[in-house]
Amino acid sequence: MKKSLIIVGLIYLLGLIYLILPSPAYPDLENAKRSDEPGDTWQHPDQKGYYTNLTRAEVLEQIQSKFAIKFLGFTLPSYRLNYRPEEATSLVRDQLNSYYLEEIIYPFRESIFVNGWEPTNSPKYANNPNAKTDLYFQGTPYLSKVTLKPTNSNPLLRVVIWTLIFPVTYLVLISLKKSLKNV
Repeated sequence: MKKSLIIVGLIYLLGLIYLILPSPAYPDLENAKRSDEPGDTWQHPDQKGYYTNLTRAEVLEQIQSKFAIKFLGFTLPSYRLNYRPEEATSLVRDQLNSYYLEEIIYPFRESIFVNGWEPTNSPKYANNPNAKTDLYFQGTPYLSKVTLKPTNSNPLLRVVIWTLIFPVTYLVLISLKKSLKNV
C-alpha cells in the first residue's frame, strides 16, 4: 500500500510540473509572407495567415519543432491529430478553404491548429478544368496558404482538474471493487 502511494505521489508531482511549465511560444512560419487580408488580421487577432511555397510536411515539421516545451534540456513530445478538411470551418474559422487540417497538441495544456489550403492539390477542383487554382498574394504566386490558430488553457484550471483526477479515480476504484465483490 505504501509503495503504491509513493508511485501515485510521483505521478501526481510529475504531472503537476508538466502542467505548470511555461507555454511554448506561438510560432511564425519561416520562408513565408504574412497575410494582411481580411480575416487574417484584426478580425481574428489570435490567428495568423501565411502564404508559402513550403509543402505540408515542411510546414508541419517547422511548426511542431517551434511549438515545443523544453524542460531540463529535453523537448517534451507533442502529438499531431489529423482532422478532415471540412472541420476547419468549425475548429479554425468560418469560410476558410482547407486542404489539410492538423492539430499539434500537448495533452491537458495547449495546442495549435495548422490549416493548409493548396488549391492545386484540392479534390474540390480536380474535376473542374476551368477552376482557378493559382494562389497569388501581392502579385506573387504561392503553393499554399497556411492559417495557424492557437488554443490555450488556464494553468490554474489545469492544476485543479489534474488534482481532482486522483480522488475521483480512487472513488471509482473503490466502487468497482465493491461491485465486483457483489457479483
